[in-house]
Amino acid sequence: MTTPPTDEPLRPFVFDVATIEGYTNVDMLGDAPEADAYLELLGRDLVTRVLVQTPELCVYHETAKPGEQVKPHRHGTYQVNYVLRGELIFGNQHVTAGMGYFTPDMLYSWRAGDEGAEWIEIHSGVGGIYTDRPASAGEVEQEST
Repeated sequence: MTTPPTDEPLRPFVFDVATIEGYTNVDMLGDAPEADAYLELLGRDLVTRVLVQTPELCVYHETAKPGEQVKPHRHGTYQVNYVLRGELIFGNQHVTAGMGYFTPDMLYSWRAGDEGAEWIEIHSGVGGIYTDRPASAGEVEQEST
């Protein structure tokens, strides 16, 4: 990981994606009891490199093989995907190199194009993996009264 431990103050740093080890979903989930369900949702071969991971900001370098896909999910954060190479297809939206996709904590899915894809994924904090629709502000108010 390229960020310092949480007990040390954050400092500027330089990183080189080529020197950061990448992990597939299989690598990250290992033998966890819920691994099969997550692999069904997120695929097995997506490769993630952690560039920055703090409570306020997470930045990942991602690569997907041609045709690889994820099913509808969200992370509980605002998210930006900026495509560096190849293509990600979100529904009928084709996002190619130099383009991006923003989601404000809503369900999304994608499929990698014929050449696969490489992108930077930015989250407004450390997210989770959710398959439900987030509650709207009105629903939250009703639940709390």
